[in-house]
Amino acid sequence: MSLGVSIKAVLLDADGRVLLGRNPRQEWELLGGRPDPEDASPQDTLRRELLEEAGLAVDVGPILDSWIYDLGELGRVCIVTYRATLPNSSSLQVSEEHSDLRWFTADEVLTAPMPQGYKDSVRRAR
Repeated sequence: MSLGVSIKAVLLDADGRVLLGRNPRQEWELLGGRPDPEDASPQDTLRRELLEEAGLAVDVGPILDSWIYDLGELGRVCIVTYRATLPNSSSLQVSEEHSDLRWFTADEVLTAPMPQGYKDSVRRAR
């Protein structure tokens, strides 16, 4: 089985909160996804994915982290995280990829049901 890649954003708002989406496994996760053939860079992937998943145009900053996530029967994926910010305030638009989108404080991230790798990436972004 090949190892896939997923590019994720630690998107911070002006108050330092991070945007998370609730996935079908009922976990919270960073927004982003797999590169499409037309994406010229990981940053392009994030800009496209955040627009698709939340209706947000974002500025992508530096790479934060990378780690392997084991999804059991579904395989393994290399998660690569980048810091991102909102250049202006926008309202969230929930897509079919998540049942909910929510801004989390640093303390809320620590207790949210999600993989430890995401929590580590959020900590690095601060």
